[in-house]
Amino acid sequence: MEMRRVCRSRNHRKIRTLKCRLILSVFAIVLTVIGCLKFGELSSDAHGNSEEDPVSFKYYKSIEIEDGDTLWGIAEEYMTEEYDSVQEYIAELKEVNHLVTDDIQSAQFLTVMYYDSEFK
Repeated sequence: MEMRRVCRSRNHRKIRTLKCRLILSVFAIVLTVIGCLKFGELSSDAHGNSEEDPVSFKYYKSIEIEDGDTLWGIAEEYMTEEYDSVQEYIAELKEVNHLVTDDIQSAQFLTVMYYDSEFK
């Protein structure tokens, strides 16, 4: 009789241990799946913008100033949609060309900026 009780007790412990291992395994699998799904969402967000926002490359070009040219006119000709305003573009033109005033002279060379979606 005593032997049966010992055997039953061992069997119950084995069953409990197996149940605990099974529960822990299922829990680990669920956590792994949730982690993979979450990482997949983050990963797809990082790459998902390419369809919505095409990549633009910034380029610089040297132009020669002609009679009658103004920074405003040059800005209207070369400014792309990446700039919020003509004033913003002119401010960057002045910075890139080290201009203190808006005065430009014919035969002077000016570096202008523009964006293009093609890599050149």
